[in-house]
Amino acid sequence: MSQEYKLRLGDSVEIEGETWVWEGVRRGVDAKLRREGTDDDWQIVTMPELLARAGTARRESTMPLRNIAGNWPTDVLDMERHLLEVFRGTPMDPTATGPRPAYDLTRTTQEQRIATKVEELAGTSLARSRKALFNFWKEYQSTGVAGVDARLHRKGRKRLAIAKADPRLVAVIDRELDSRVNMPTSSRRHCAALVRRALEAMYPGDQICAIKDTTLQGYINERDAGRYSFAKSTTRRTSANSPVREYFSRSAHRLGAVCEIDSTTLDVQVWDEKGTVFRPTVTALFCVASRVPLAWAIHADSPNGFDHALLLARAIVGRRAIPGSGAATLSGSATLPVQLMKKVNPYLDDESLAVPWIFPHAITVDGGADFRSATFEAACRAFGITVVLAPPNAPTVKPHVERNFGTTSSDFATWLAGSTGNSVSNRGKRDAPTLTLDSVRLAFDVWITTVFLNKQHGGLKSPLFPGREWTPNQMYAALFEVGPGVQLPFRAEDFFALLPTERRVISKEGIDLHNHRYDSPLLADLRNRSLTGAAAGSRHARQFDIRFDPYNTNAVWVQHPETEEWIECWDEAIDDKGAWMAAETEVRLVERFGYGEPGEAPKTAEFLDEIERRARSDKRARNRYIRETRAESADAQDADAPVTEPAPIELREWADPVDVDDIDWESSAYDIVTVKEILP
Repeated sequence: MSQEYKLRLGDSVEIEGETWVWEGVRRGVDAKLRREGTDDDWQIVTMPELLARAGTARRESTMPLRNIAGNWPTDVLDMERHLLEVFRGTPMDPTATGPRPAYDLTRTTQEQRIATKVEELAGTSLARSRKALFNFWKEYQSTGVAGVDARLHRKGRKRLAIAKADPRLVAVIDRELDSRVNMPTSSRRHCAALVRRALEAMYPGDQICAIKDTTLQGYINERDAGRYSFAKSTTRRTSANSPVREYFSRSAHRLGAVCEIDSTTLDVQVWDEKGTVFRPTVTALFCVASRVPLAWAIHADSPNGFDHALLLARAIVGRRAIPGSGAATLSGSATLPVQLMKKVNPYLDDESLAVPWIFPHAITVDGGADFRSATFEAACRAFGITVVLAPPNAPTVKPHVERNFGTTSSDFATWLAGSTGNSVSNRGKRDAPTLTLDSVRLAFDVWITTVFLNKQHGGLKSPLFPGREWTPNQMYAALFEVGPGVQLPFRAEDFFALLPTERRVISKEGIDLHNHRYDSPLLADLRNRSLTGAAAGSRHARQFDIRFDPYNTNAVWVQHPETEEWIECWDEAIDDKGAWMAAETEVRLVERFGYGEPGEAPKTAEFLDEIERRARSDKRARNRYIRETRAESADAQDADAPVTEPAPIELREWADPVDVDDIDWESSAYDIVTVKEILP
């Protein structure tokens, strides 16, 4: 240890602003101190306390031991060598065998060496006076090179300007900034005027009201840090929702112990079955421990409690991880414990193994009416699941599912045709939707199984290996083997019990339901079969109960009346819905030629219009022909007749006006007939 950092008898120690001199040791454990400048003022302290006082007195806590930006500047190192040469005789040249004659401690005094150094540094950037060199040396003895750097490159200590402000002023500024959370964004000048007005109303005539505009503006800027009072209103409201307490990760180390569910609008425009353009709503249920989505659904409109009950059923029932999507392409992962998963859950098949199966023990929901509905709560209660209600306006209580929606937008929606961007500022001038809702659903299933579950997640880190990020499938495989217990899987009947039912006939072509046709080879002995023993021609007797998922049109289910096994029937057009080229062709047809409503016959209407137009045209042509023919006939007769003198025309007998009283009504000249109305 260097001699300069040893505490010896006679050294001075600063205690509570006063300087004390260490004079001796009493009984080997206590230090005897004398106040500097006095002879009879003594103090006894323990040795640990003396060492603590000496350490704090030797170096300031704010002085760094090394340069924050890297190596010390060149002028600082040069000044250090000059000081060591003057006060210790250390040569500046590291290869020198001895000090220079002018700085030899045995031949010169300290004053001579200082005078020589002042003359040597004159005219350079390090030129200093005798007193300045003494101050540099004193600083170097106490704080080392950092003290020399602090004196050569003086930096003002950063302090909060508002620390000098009146507490009453700070309270008024905070109250005004807090009131602007839900208000529209305004200017800082407007806020300063309101603060000054409040000060004049609360403290009239006080000196606090005479604060300068620039000073008040600086105080407002400091208190606005993190509040975003003059930024975007959405940013301000989001920041206000952050808790004022310390953040905690809510990390879980058991599969399904903490789950989160939420819904959001997908950043993609799609077509529905009626040709309407809209943005669907996606709902996801996440496991916090592994970041594995237990279940998901894409709705055409806002989901309700019944929809979430179906989503919950898809999550807990182990018959298929994605019911009805067995024909879709699902990609598993080599990291999943497939054999162990099959032993634990006998209802899993090869397609179900593409998505890990996790039972949700507790689900955190927000205050939405769909999540607080009696239907969803009853479904959770039936399966023994705890519902945790988040406080109002507190999205940070379920941050994992909220953050996952951003990943869905950037990694999935951005790659689809018809992407709208995640905000109005990122939206294009014109949106061009080119996919249907069924195509987006199938694409989302494939993205979950192929990309998301096999991609390293920033939130999946181990405390023992903080530099390594794990994928959801890897984390699931690790937690699955060390879990405290295994949840018994539910049967398929538990899922189908929550599905709606419609009665349909199973014909030779299959099942017609909601403009889709479903079929399965297992329906061979149920086609056109009567269930009640009625005649084969009775349609009501041939109808079966068809179970279907309103938000998954890929498959329907029918229960065999004899074996009571559930038969899954796939949509015959599922290959076309999964093919991108076929989906884009269908949409282009709608974009170019429109969507015809059922029963509409636009060509028939055009044909009738053409017939009427032709009839009107033909009638006008016929009338014109008749007029022209008559005119030609009249001209021909006038040309053939001889020219004679005109003769007067005699009136008929009955045309002469007579008196009514003179008429003989019995005469045969007046035959009166009574006309009666003939009813049909």
